Amino acid sequence: MLIISEGDVPAEFTEALIEEVDELGISTIIAKNGVKIARIPGELHLPLSLEAKMISWEGDAEDNSTYEDSGDLAVLIHSFEMRRDARAFIRHIRELRQSVGPSKLIYAPGIMDLSNMALLAYMGVDLFDTTLLAYDAMRGVLSLPEGRISAKDAPWLLKAPDQKSVEAHNLGAALQELNLIRHMIRTGRLRELVETRANSTPWGVAALRLFDLECYDLQESQAAVVGPRFYANSSQSLNRPDVARWRKRVLERWRPSPHKKVLLLIPCSAKKPYFLSKTHQIFRDVLMRVPNNEVVQELIITSPLGAVPRELELFYPASQYDIPVTGNWGMEEKEMVNELVSSSASKGFDKVVCHLGHGSEFVKEAVDCIDSSQGSPTSGESLRRLEEILTHLCQAYERPQRGMERVLSLASAARFQFGEGGDALTDGCTVSGNYPYSKILYGKEQMGMLTPERGMISLTMEGASRLMPMHIHWVEMEDFDLTGNLFAVGVRGADSRVRMGDEALIVRNGELVAVGIAAMNAREMTDLKRGEAVRVRHKKRTVK
Repeated sequence: MLIISEGDVPAEFTEALIEEVDELGISTIIAKNGVKIARIPGELHLPLSLEAKMISWEGDAEDNSTYEDSGDLAVLIHSFEMRRDARAFIRHIRELRQSVGPSKLIYAPGIMDLSNMALLAYMGVDLFDTTLLAYDAMRGVLSLPEGRISAKDAPWLLKAPDQKSVEAHNLGAALQELNLIRHMIRTGRLRELVETRANSTPWGVAALRLFDLECYDLQESQAAVVGPRFYANSSQSLNRPDVARWRKRVLERWRPSPHKKVLLLIPCSAKKPYFLSKTHQIFRDVLMRVPNNEVVQELIITSPLGAVPRELELFYPASQYDIPVTGNWGMEEKEMVNELVSSSASKGFDKVVCHLGHGSEFVKEAVDCIDSSQGSPTSGESLRRLEEILTHLCQAYERPQRGMERVLSLASAARFQFGEGGDALTDGCTVSGNYPYSKILYGKEQMGMLTPERGMISLTMEGASRLMPMHIHWVEMEDFDLTGNLFAVGVRGADSRVRMGDEALIVRNGELVAVGIAAMNAREMTDLKRGEAVRVRHKKRTVK
């Protein structure tokens, strides 16, 4: 939300602000001592009237006595002084959010301009004021998302750069930027906007880098496990929380099926999921001609994710990212890929085949491998050589039991999705359906289903009951009859691993009563008193 502060504000901006705050449940805009103030329910006045009931945060992480938990608003009162100290701002905003939780609004007075507005919102600042915009107007400076510029040097923006016109421009631009930020939040693409805006100033670059390095846990807990297609256009995309979580989970959660003995490294494709691309269809045709190809594990090498095991290609973000392709790998990208390749190769494989083509020499330095490509991976000679090498390697192994390949692949996917113990979902099961649609069946009972639309396994009540003993993704509700979706006010506790978009097991008095999709993370479910916590898909049948 944007708070318009000093000066005579044009009516159209006041009207726009009223519309804005109405969406948040704020009742009116009033004038007090020349300051525009928003009044929200509960008689809490928002800035700049600091006598209002609120939390006042001094920024002393060692002494919690410096703030008082007495209201619905937390004010980072020294934020103006931290406009040049990105590290201090990151430390204080992290400590403040961890202390007050998700239920309170954070206000950072005096720090917002057009270039950092998206970044501040991304870091958890809920309220902005226009103090800097008004100050810039007094100096004849226009505020833009790309930075500041003198109004006298920008006649294409303002023909008459008087203070009132400059202030009107800055306010209008701020409201436009705020609407863009809201749109990106709604569409799940705020991080993309932040990466473009942060490059406008050294403070923005430093703040985003430090936020990624020092606040991964805070970001990751708020990053959904599902999402829209996005662009990873900069080196900063390597540290997106959803991307970093992917690499961490591949390192910690992914294990290939026991019968996989040959690790095949292949390049990514522009089309996602990979199985839809012509390049990967060519690779698949080669594999299908190899006897006993079930012992081959495909591992797609890519940036910014590092590595994608074939059975995980439908999961977000592997199915949704897009990158600029140049054929050149940066040092950070090389280190990231080599870590994942080395870790993957150590998980029970006897041989590694590298079919990456030009520019992949750095991978061969990380792992002992057989190079099967001659120039382009899709050239006739490369494909012929790949088929020969795989045929020779695969004949040394016993063929796995018929029908087990798909079950074990889904067991690997379930372990990746739910963590250790998640593969209990497939014990004793069979798999039906044509890939990428795969039903997990125990006899005639369906445990769950993998679909490209969801990008992960969706549980039935029977499947959820299998995960109950593992204490995976549980959400404990209060003792009442669940008639629809579960709201936060009715949540008693939740597994700390639950993220927005996860499969959630709703439990009441120790008994599974429903399964659905988490609409919040675990802390939000337990701290907030409003909003939808779990969208229910299936409920336990009641016997009348």
